[in-house]
Amino acid sequence: MTQYFNHQKGKEMRRKKNDYRAFLKKSGFKAREGKQVSISKETHDKVAMIVRWLGDGEVTMADFTENVVSEFLRTHRDELNRMLNAVPRIDL
Repeated sequence: MTQYFNHQKGKEMRRKKNDYRAFLKKSGFKAREGKQVSISKETHDKVAMIVRWLGDGEVTMADFTENVVSEFLRTHRDELNRMLNAVPRIDL
């Protein structure tokens, strides 16, 4: 069997087996109304494969990306805010 993703041996899964499905749903976001971001070809190919095989033909790469980034921001909001508040601000 081909290994598509690198996993660290011995690393415990922090999420339940089917939690990935939360990322494979319609986000309500319309790609044409958003902003473009760049990712490596390798990452693009992996995400495209996930969306194609597991998204049931309903999920776009934009949906997946929106869901993953939104969850990251929700999950790490407090830590990100703490770090941002520690950055010195300058007045122009």
